[in-house]
Amino acid sequence: MIERRPDYYTQFRCLGGVCPDTCCRDWSVAPDEAALADYAAAPSPLRGRIAQNLVTDEDGDVCFRLDGRGLCALLTPDSLCAIQRDWGEAHLCAHCAAYPRFTEEYGCLTETALAVSCPEAARLLLEAPSFTLAETDDGRDDPPFDGVEPNLLAGLECSRARILALLDEGAGTIWEKLRTVLPHALDLEGCIGMGEYDRMVSVPLPPPLEPDPSRRQGPAVRLLNLLAGLDPLRPEWPELLKERAKQLSALSQADYLRLRADYERANPRWERQLTNLVCYLVFRHWHKTVNDDAVYGRAAFICAACTALYHLSLFQPGEEAVLWTRFSREVEHDENNLDELIWALSDPDAWPPAGLL
Repeated sequence: MIERRPDYYTQFRCLGGVCPDTCCRDWSVAPDEAALADYAAAPSPLRGRIAQNLVTDEDGDVCFRLDGRGLCALLTPDSLCAIQRDWGEAHLCAHCAAYPRFTEEYGCLTETALAVSCPEAARLLLEAPSFTLAETDDGRDDPPFDGVEPNLLAGLECSRARILALLDEGAGTIWEKLRTVLPHALDLEGCIGMGEYDRMVSVPLPPPLEPDPSRRQGPAVRLLNLLAGLDPLRPEWPELLKERAKQLSALSQADYLRLRADYERANPRWERQLTNLVCYLVFRHWHKTVNDDAVYGRAAFICAACTALYHLSLFQPGEEAVLWTRFSREVEHDENNLDELIWALSDPDAWPPAGLL
């Protein structure tokens, strides 16, 4: 069994009550059966408080109630979970205990990371000197899950390793590298469509697409408006996207280039930060192609996220981690939004690859 995780993974510590954006908000958490049984034995008066704040949602699932502000009803005034504070971390439900850690399993391969929807996880990624994976192998050769084509997974393994190496160590700007990733993903999707999984390991990285300097901020404006049309977790998110799209549209070409130059000069680590974000997205999403074959759509999603968050950062320098967190909560944690975005960006005619960057 091979296990992989980013090398900064072990540095994570929950900020608890001083977290700038608690995870105990907006999400309806459904406790697992073991946790529900455990709650029946909680000390009083915590047991009564838990019972009063468990509700059944429209899908028939038992969830923690959210108050009028979208906060979990078990959150205390000092922004701590009452279960953890008064009873202990061991009694958290599986979902709350794991967050922001997430694990993807592919039979003989297990990958774990920290979702950047958590402010502290976003900070660790932002400040990392590089995106480096730690790997262990216990020597056991477990079979892949049913439904996972081994040769497809092998092809994705090879292509992702090549892309991560390009992003983290290759020559050129982040934009030039991504203009290589997109046509490479198109080539890979062609192999997948033909069922030629073995050929994926030998598909070379193509030269980068030529940029379209005539379009400048136009694609970014279009992307921000696309994101604004998704189902929001918080209403202020689409409002921000629409406002930034409007501001970008109003800029002359000279003002747009000046805004970018000023931002990049004031934040000399901007490209390292953006590279870390893209590597995280590739690590987290690339192998999910085994579920639907949509490797190009995922590559397009990753490039679109990079473009959108870069342009949002131009107006909020120093708040990159905040923006990453908000984007992740709105898109990565909403399967419908993520699927809709991948599906929309999968059409290279509607969204020309060069235009995504």
